[in-house]
Amino acid sequence: MSDMEAVLIKGKTIASAWSQLIHEIYEKGEEHKPDYKTMTKRVHATIYIEDVNNNQVSPAVPFGENLIAKYKEELTEEYADWYNSLEDDDKRKFDYCYAKQLFRYGQAAYDSVNANVKNLRPGSRRHVGVLWENEVHIPKFEDQPCWIAYKLEQLNDTQVRIYLLYRSWDAFGGFPANIPAIVEGFKKVFRENELDYEIESLIATGWDTHIYDADLQAVEKIFKTNELCPLCKCIAPKHSFIQTTKGKACPECKKSM
Repeated sequence: MSDMEAVLIKGKTIASAWSQLIHEIYEKGEEHKPDYKTMTKRVHATIYIEDVNNNQVSPAVPFGENLIAKYKEELTEEYADWYNSLEDDDKRKFDYCYAKQLFRYGQAAYDSVNANVKNLRPGSRRHVGVLWENEVHIPKFEDQPCWIAYKLEQLNDTQVRIYLLYRSWDAFGGFPANIPAIVEGFKKVFRENELDYEIESLIATGWDTHIYDADLQAVEKIFKTNELCPLCKCIAPKHSFIQTTKGKACPECKKSM
């Protein structure tokens, strides 16, 4: 078995970070067989995203904007309220719900995301939320939360940086949906608590960031006809690149010159 590759991705946007990540895993990932027998290629990844608001979704992602919009709606306090109102045997319930974990209830309410954002202060490293519950998740064979923790860091009067931690992370199908949804969820919490914060940047770490074997053919197909733009690091069709004074550039980079 080879050593697992550790990669650092710096993306100007969410789309740029995703484009680089799937390229790195496809080219350098270690073949891995988890205990549930589904083969993957994986890396240990830390991903820095500079602008979380613009160019969130690459055209190469395996689903459309409608699914991402639906996912954003499910990372809200309203969804958590609805989810908690369901009976335990309701078929609409699933193994874990990020909204429920973020917006904790009862005795755990002090540990919720709302409590964290209300108490933010510059320089503090204590604004952490944990979505993993040992007593609930360790006994399960599978279907535990992939996203297990977050940290909020107030940088100045108006800017906050978000840190995310994943124990296991589907880079191809999970990343392009869950990162925009998490960003929108935190922005909504800021608005509803009447806090004038903007997200300055986001840093996510995935201990086991992978592409499933079933998706590798789709990734291979993407890179047969596309490549990363040397400037923005986004996926673009090979035939669309234009020579500029700064070298080869995709059409979007050409527009901004």
